[in-house]
Amino acid sequence: MDRNELKTALRDESSSSLKSLHLDFYDAVDEYIRELEAEIKGINNPRSAESKMLEDELQSALTDIEIIFIRRLRKITTRATSNAFSNRSAKSDMDKLLPAERKVYDDVLSAINVARNDLVEPIMDPDSVRNVVTAQKAPDANVDLDLDAKKDAESEQHGANIETNEQLDTASPQGSLELINDTGESDIGKSNISEEYLVVRILKDLSTFQAVDDRNYTLKAHDIISLPAINAKGLIKRKIAQPIRENLR
Repeated sequence: MDRNELKTALRDESSSSLKSLHLDFYDAVDEYIRELEAEIKGINNPRSAESKMLEDELQSALTDIEIIFIRRLRKITTRATSNAFSNRSAKSDMDKLLPAERKVYDDVLSAINVARNDLVEPIMDPDSVRNVVTAQKAPDANVDLDLDAKKDAESEQHGANIETNEQLDTASPQGSLELINDTGESDIGKSNISEEYLVVRILKDLSTFQAVDDRNYTLKAHDIISLPAINAKGLIKRKIAQPIRENLR
């Protein structure tokens, strides 16, 4: 893995189609980043041009791999949503998913189906739902208790899955990672953060501080976060953070 190969993967993911990745893609990126860190550490003069070039390459690589992951995750969840309401085969592009990505797809699809069965099916076909309930009734109290326990467990799992999906769509101001869209900009609800917030990468660990938006932030090196513009510019000036948007252009 080198810089050019990573940049190629990033460009490939700018389209709506899924691209195949080698099974060891993330491992290769991790090895590449560790090698850069070792080279930087081995340079006696951190202010040298060589050290600065390697540091820029490292920060760029960290940003690129995060964007690749987020773009692929969006494509996966979009396909799971589409396939949940389609009668066509869901085999398209499935062979291009890594094992961990396939698990995300299956979990999202399962959560959608559970929600549809719980919320929509009783409205669309109430007679069918009543027949299913009647068929599942047990002849004794013990079986009824088992059915109730199973229903409670499924409900709890459904809630956990939905909460996980909601966390993928929204990012707390105190989170370490904001979702970045295909144009390289961060999705922060419905507001335009370019006027009041800046997206930055944290370069050093920071203890908890209160920003001008009255929120407390505890940040670590390599976190990507949207901060109030005043605070973000202060950190950038002190070389504790760098603007992420510039890296994405």
